[in-house]
Amino acid sequence: MEILKLAVSGWFARALAVAARLEIADVLDGGSMTPAELAERTDTDPEVLYRLLQMLTVPGVLERDGEKFRLSEAYAPLRADHPFTQRHFAILAAELYDDAFAGLMHTVKTGRSGFQEVFGQSLYAYLENDAETAELFDKGMVDLATPVAHCLVEKHDFSGVKTLVDVGGGSGGLLPGILAAHPGARGTVADRASVCARGREGLGRVADESVLERITFTPSDFFAEVPAGADRYLLKNVLHDWTYDNCVRILSTVATAMAGSAEGARLLVVEPLVENDIDGWRAMFQAVACDEGTLGLDEPAMRRALEEAGFAVESVQQLPTGHKVLEASLRAA
Repeated sequence: MEILKLAVSGWFARALAVAARLEIADVLDGGSMTPAELAERTDTDPEVLYRLLQMLTVPGVLERDGEKFRLSEAYAPLRADHPFTQRHFAILAAELYDDAFAGLMHTVKTGRSGFQEVFGQSLYAYLENDAETAELFDKGMVDLATPVAHCLVEKHDFSGVKTLVDVGGGSGGLLPGILAAHPGARGTVADRASVCARGREGLGRVADESVLERITFTPSDFFAEVPAGADRYLLKNVLHDWTYDNCVRILSTVATAMAGSAEGARLLVVEPLVENDIDGWRAMFQAVACDEGTLGLDEPAMRRALEEAGFAVESVQQLPTGHKVLEASLRAA
C-alpha cells in the first residue's frame, strides 16, 4: 500500500494545481459549498468536480461538511489573499517542474539536465520564451520569498541600512517585507531585463504606497555587473540554481559592487542548503532543472565559495523557513 501511495502521489499534486487554478480555496472563502455550487462558480462539470473534491480529501486539502466541502486550515495558504500564500508555487511545482521530472532518468544516467532533455532548452531560456509561465514563475518566487522576508527582519539587524540590492530578486518578493519594517531604507531589484519589465506590475500586490515608491528595478546580469555601493546585498534562493564555479562568479560580481560601499556593508546569502538526507529531494530538483551539474551546496561549500570570491563570513543563522543566512563582509585587500 505504501508503494501505491507514493506511485500515485503525482496525481494528487496535479489535482492540487487544478484546484489552485480554479481558485477553489478563494471561492469557498472560509465556508463550505456543495459540488454543484462550486461547479457553478468555477465553470466546471459538477460530477467530475465532485470526484476532484473527493480526491483532495485524501491528503487533507479539503474536509467533508455533510454534503459540502470546506478548505482545511492547514491548506489556507492556497488562498490568494493569504499573507503567506503558496498558491502560485503549488501550480508551478505541480505543472512545469513536474513535467521536467520526466527527464529524471536522463539526469540520473548522464548527470545532465532533465529540463533540457524534456524542453530542449534551459529553464531560464524557456521562461524568456513563454510569457504566461514566466509570470507564474515570478509569482511562485514571491510566494517563497514573502515568509522568508518576515523571518529575516526578525533575525537580522537592518537598522541604519539605507540601501539594499536584491540580486536575482525577481519581481520583488523579498524587499516589500523588509522595507515595510524599515521606512528609512530603499531597495533595488537586480534581475534579467524581462523580469524587471514585469516587476512593477508584480508589485501590484503591495498596498503600502510608501513601500512601493522605495523599490526600483535595474536590469542586470549577475555574472557581469550589479548596482554598486549599497549597504546590504541579498542573494536569496539564487546560488542553489548554479554550479559551484558559477556561484563563485556571481559572488565575485557582488564583491566588485560592494567595493564601492560604505564601511559596514554586508552580503546576506539566504539559501536552503543541502546537508541532510531530507534535503536530497531539493538537490535532485537542482540536478534536473537548474544549471547543468548543480547538486546543491552544504554550509562548508558555501563558505568556501564566499571566501574564494573575497568575502569573510561573519555569522550564520537558521531561519524557520529552512534557510540558512550567511552574513558576509568584504575581506580587507
